[in-house]
Amino acid sequence: MMETIESKEQLLEQFSEWISYVKKLEGYGEDVWNEEIAEGKWSLRELVSHMMLWDKYFFETAIEKIYKEETLTLQHQDFNEFNDKAMEYGKKTSIRQLIDQTIDYREQIIQHIRKLPEESYLASYGAEEPFRLPQYLKDFIWHDQGHMSQLDHFIQRHSH
Repeated sequence: MMETIESKEQLLEQFSEWISYVKKLEGYGEDVWNEEIAEGKWSLRELVSHMMLWDKYFFETAIEKIYKEETLTLQHQDFNEFNDKAMEYGKKTSIRQLIDQTIDYREQIIQHIRKLPEESYLASYGAEEPFRLPQYLKDFIWHDQGHMSQLDHFIQRHSH
């Protein structure tokens, strides 16, 4: 059986689902945003901050650099440390700002990747653990979907 290779457009389509998802969360108040999405898990606010800051990080260190034909500044991150910082950021940032930044970074990533010529999109960047855009999109779509299914359960508890 042949593995279907998703086109750039299909991947970007899936990658943009997080934007409409976050827009649906806009209607909830502070109390819901500050609640843990599941016992011992992050609050909604921290989770959205976590997703947004990974987008910001990859946009600034990889996607924008590829687009401008500059050297990538992507470095291996200590996930726990990165996520702790994201939690702190989420706690002190307004819901409005978190939503705006989430949509902004995700849209920037999508627009920049969309404009890339095919050879730039398919190229490998960096020698050690090369960065490839199709793989990046697949990894983060998987990451998005994991968090969105967690959030589905959370939202069901809050819908009337």
